[in-house]
Amino acid sequence: MENNIEDDGGLACLGIDITSETRHFNCSVITQQKLTNTSFYVLDFIENVKTKHGDDRMLVKIKKNLEDGETDSLKFFTNSQDIKLILLKVKEMNKLPRKVTMRALGNKYFLE
Repeated sequence: MENNIEDDGGLACLGIDITSETRHFNCSVITQQKLTNTSFYVLDFIENVKTKHGDDRMLVKIKKNLEDGETDSLKFFTNSQDIKLILLKVKEMNKLPRKVTMRALGNKYFLE
């Protein structure tokens, strides 16, 4: 074994690091509806997330205030093409975190 730890038959001794293979946000989920007309900071996002509602969702990690602790982070799922496009452009420009306001017209959500 490369890690020189005695193999006890469990997984821990194998030293498998999955953090480089998978991403997730360990925080509470909030809906877009509850975020409508509020401002918050977008910290990060994960593209192409599969959910029971579809395969091409985006999972967005946010905080109400940048100074808030990690335990105050929230996440929401979106299929809004407007939100996806904006966040991809912001990330491409290396401008995260970014303060935004969630808006809605009917069931269409977008960021300002």
